[in-house]
Amino acid sequence: MPKRRRTKRKSSHNPATATWIFVMVLLVLGGALLVRGKIKTDIQAQRIEQTDTGATDNETAAQKKFIAKMAKPAVRVYRQNGQVLPSIVIAQAILESSWGTSGLFRQANNPFGVKGSYEGKSKSFWTNEYVNGKKISVRANFRDYPNLTAAILDHDALLKRSYFKQTVTDYKTAAKLLQNNGYATDPSYAKKLTNLIATYNLNDYDT
Repeated sequence: MPKRRRTKRKSSHNPATATWIFVMVLLVLGGALLVRGKIKTDIQAQRIEQTDTGATDNETAAQKKFIAKMAKPAVRVYRQNGQVLPSIVIAQAILESSWGTSGLFRQANNPFGVKGSYEGKSKSFWTNEYVNGKKISVRANFRDYPNLTAAILDHDALLKRSYFKQTVTDYKTAAKLLQNNGYATDPSYAKKLTNLIATYNLNDYDT
């Protein structure tokens, strides 16, 4: 008997179909990875934003509290005597007392670092001075005030008597006069004052 020839079955696999399926799988996997990466990035960004915002809010709250504490009596005194701009008063208080954290401020109600005695009262503290451009630490007596209003009134009288020979209504001019007339030994004192006023819009209290 003659041998039967085996007939080859036609393959049902279509190369084009297989390629298309492979491409679709890659697209699905790739899309899933992209979505996962985006979600992870968004979560990380949110955590960073929350951390930064929290730190800023805490710092800003403390700064606002101190500014408000100084601004109220500074504005009231300025409306009474018109001697020293509230912006200068507040900026000096920020700079001299390190935002109200200095022992001189807490123990003697002295936010400006005014030396000497007030009505016979003074307290001794270490302070930084500049001698020939070099910063050194020295012990000095500072005025001990009963409250902030007394400190601002005394501060205004001192500045008007010794540093402002005329009425000054511009904080930049006031800062330069303090620098040029030797209120502080820090060579960058005027610049520090004007930077504080500009950064925290302290000149808003001058109007």
